[in-house]
Amino acid sequence: MAKPRKIWVLPEISNKEEEIRKLSLGLLSEARYIAGEVDGTVTALVLGDQSQDYSEVFGQYGVTDAYTFIDPVLKYFSAEAYSAALLGKIQEDEPWLFLMGHTTVGKELAPRLAAFLETGLISNCARMDFSNPDEPKFFRPVYGDQLYQEVIFQTGKTMLVTMDTRVLNVTRGLQGKKVKTSVIESKLSPETIRVKHLDFLPADFRTVDVTDADVIVSAGMGAATDEVLPLVEELAGLVKGAIGTTRPVVDEEKIPKERMIGQTGKVVSPDLYLALGISGSVHHVGGMKDSGTIVSVNRDPKAPIFQNSDVGLAADLRDVLPKLIEKIKQAKRDGKIL
Repeated sequence: MAKPRKIWVLPEISNKEEEIRKLSLGLLSEARYIAGEVDGTVTALVLGDQSQDYSEVFGQYGVTDAYTFIDPVLKYFSAEAYSAALLGKIQEDEPWLFLMGHTTVGKELAPRLAAFLETGLISNCARMDFSNPDEPKFFRPVYGDQLYQEVIFQTGKTMLVTMDTRVLNVTRGLQGKKVKTSVIESKLSPETIRVKHLDFLPADFRTVDVTDADVIVSAGMGAATDEVLPLVEELAGLVKGAIGTTRPVVDEEKIPKERMIGQTGKVVSPDLYLALGISGSVHHVGGMKDSGTIVSVNRDPKAPIFQNSDVGLAADLRDVLPKLIEKIKQAKRDGKIL
């Protein structure tokens, strides 16, 4: 009888977080699904400077084993430290598949591990086909999500995959399973870690990369005037949202190109997308249609953006934004929102 295929998954868990992030639960759900497809087992990994017990949560998502790597240098994420801690155990266990999120952690850690292990890496994977477990197929978006590249590993070594966070869905199991947790003291030498964590700098939510933002305040041509744009920026600060925009605004050099959202710009999927003065061209909608909740304000009641919105308001931004900003400020003063 063939041995079960080992599937490793790296949920991004911090010792300071009371709850596991939605991203992590999505990765655990994906790993459990794959295990069911290929007759595999799921092992979850936790790295930190102290031991934390997540067995109850892991059990609800089909995890059978968990490794907790403990070391003072693992208090904060470091691709150097994480790879040094994980490498020996990967070589010992030889997992069949290693899943991570296509996040800052996954983007830095996965290529480093792939180089050390001399194996392949599928980055930003959006879909997988395990109909033939001996030759699984992986699909990643290319050309602004217009096409998908099909990739097949030509190696018997561990397959490394970072998952497109937009495709991860949380599906908890009906009954928790018992999880065997092993604590591993990494004993890494601080001198071998060349990149040191010094401090966390607070992010400016208005300028954070739109692909990483939970809230986006996007300004179209109707909002990119000298009168309205300062209000858009003030609103973004209040709701801790990143500034986004459309191609015409970029062409007018009102907002930098790296903030352009669309099929040839950046594709985003925030929890909340505020479309201000945006008509709703096919190009732009293609880059934000997968957002959680889409709220639009446009003077034209027939603007196409309303067809892709959860909430739409046909109104002048010069009337709406000052009132909305004042209401948010008042709610903050009253302690109704933080």
